[in-house]
Amino acid sequence: MTDHTPLLPDPIREVLERHQEAMARYRTLRERLATLGERLEKHRKTASAATAQSELAGTTWRAEFHTADGELSKKIRDLKREELDARELADEYGRLVAVLEPEFSLMQLDTAEAFLDLEQLREAAHDLYARHCLDVAATALLALPEGQALIAALARYQPSMGRELAKHPAFEPDARAPTQQKIREALEQRQGQVLNALVQKATADPVEHKDDPIWQQLEPAARGDHELPKGQIGSHLHRMRRRQELEALIRPQKQPASAE
Repeated sequence: MTDHTPLLPDPIREVLERHQEAMARYRTLRERLATLGERLEKHRKTASAATAQSELAGTTWRAEFHTADGELSKKIRDLKREELDARELADEYGRLVAVLEPEFSLMQLDTAEAFLDLEQLREAAHDLYARHCLDVAATALLALPEGQALIAALARYQPSMGRELAKHPAFEPDARAPTQQKIREALEQRQGQVLNALVQKATADPVEHKDDPIWQQLEPAARGDHELPKGQIGSHLHRMRRRQELEALIRPQKQPASAE
């Protein structure tokens, strides 16, 4: 597979390079978010398991305590200790979760921002490269005998458009008249629709780009499980306010300890 990026016009090459840089940044943040999300899920599960263990131990020793008519056997004392230890462990993991949650949410925002930047560049690169490919393909096609035949057929179609124009109720003989120009533009648009219909008719299957590495690079990025859904990313103002809230939650945790 040959990399023909250097042969592209500068605006396309530059936006493709910026797209690749944005992709690298997004992937880095997505991986960090996934790592942080896995830590958070692990701590939540451990806290939940410790809570369940504490509740089971408490239920068990109380039942045995009443069965034994208040006698504190070693088994009951061990269960009481297990209840307290598990509860303390659940509380500590809960504190870890509370510390990580704002950091995780902030990382979600960072990743969402990177994704939006990536999508904007991907769309810009897609539009420029698609037009470039269309121009190159059309030039090559129209240079062929079949392309020349198409040009001749379009030229023969022009008188038909002129006659259709003359039959229009709002036709004005003066070619400079505003109404005349609007009608002509509408007919040219209709010609484009005719050509598009011919292209659609000739296209039996969706076009694939397996032979073009640039189109492969411009495929939409696969999003991670921990990322904010598109519908929840919100506006720039919403993200800015949310970021301020999260940073305010994180800031006290990062204050240096007092020297006293």
